Amino acid sequence: MKRGLLLFFTLIAFSACTSTKIYTRLKCHICLAQSDGVLLLPLPWDSGFSKLSPGEQADLELQVLDILRDKGFTKVELYDRLEHELFSAGINDPTDPEQRAKINSILGYPYFLGITLGDTRNSDEWDYRTEQELYEMNPPAPDMEISATIRVALIETASGNIVSDNAIITKISDWGTPDEDGGVNFWNFGSVSQAIRKATRKGVENMVKDCGC
Repeated sequence: MKRGLLLFFTLIAFSACTSTKIYTRLKCHICLAQSDGVLLLPLPWDSGFSKLSPGEQADLELQVLDILRDKGFTKVELYDRLEHELFSAGINDPTDPEQRAKINSILGYPYFLGITLGDTRNSDEWDYRTEQELYEMNPPAPDMEISATIRVALIETASGNIVSDNAIITKISDWGTPDEDGGVNFWNFGSVSQAIRKATRKGVENMVKDCGC
């Protein structure tokens, strides 16, 4: 029995991984050119991101902008960084249709990029099952998966219409290592912030690909 359990959980350790799935809510129906202006809406506007510290939120915003620039986009910026330009154009409420339209007509940003954070799941870093518990599956092997769900939406500034909308779920699996007594230590050193970063990267990259000309 010990030999079989050793082989089984060794395989688990090597197969543990991070996986991401993308679920299309609205397939992109516009042609997004690299010269089009894309304005990232600040993450703190979404209450879901309160799970992250202000520093982590700022890092994630920078990650999104860097992804777009790496993809060849030449005019991308965070909404909050255009405070002077927005004020000069008479824009202080992006939810107002007339003011929002100026973001395109005056500032040259035809699209908002909105990212929101949905359900997350954290886990303990460590758990243990004895050989007998594993044999009897009582208690069962612990479920220590970490996950995060985000939504990435591209929005026309002129109309306020969503033109691309996807939900992205990233999961970080746990893994087990057997000990000399036949028991197994279960580990997951991932974090919710890691899952969020991975989901965000996959989501933005997917949006760029889906909306490509």
